[in-house]
Amino acid sequence: HDAGKLPHLLFYGPPGTGKTSTMLAAAKTMYGKRSTAMTLELNASDDRGIGVVREEIKTFAETKQLFNTGVKLIILDEADSMTNDAQFALRRIIEKNTKNTRFCMICNYVSKIIPALQSRCTR
Repeated sequence: HDAGKLPHLLFYGPPGTGKTSTMLAAAKTMYGKRSTAMTLELNASDDRGIGVVREEIKTFAETKQLFNTGVKLIILDEADSMTNDAQFALRRIIEKNTKNTRFCMICNYVSKIIPALQSRCTR
């Protein structure tokens, strides 16, 4: 259950096939009681805009856990709804926080995810 060995993930497939539920269950298995502290689930299609999503990601990724060691997990649902600009911004955030954070992007259409993000993930 070592989250540190986890690669960045890209989950894709038709709507309603359990992608998000699977990832949340995996996070619970990996982190146990610490899963709420170590996991952030965001919907990328949030109508508050990528600025808000970006701030939440940055804050969560950059916050040091006092007692929790290990790698945090950010689950980004509906990643294919992000604009290309937002995806490029996300790529920079991923690169900056790779040491202590893993990203799992979930989408229906992998073709809408920019190659620069796809190449950083295990499918």
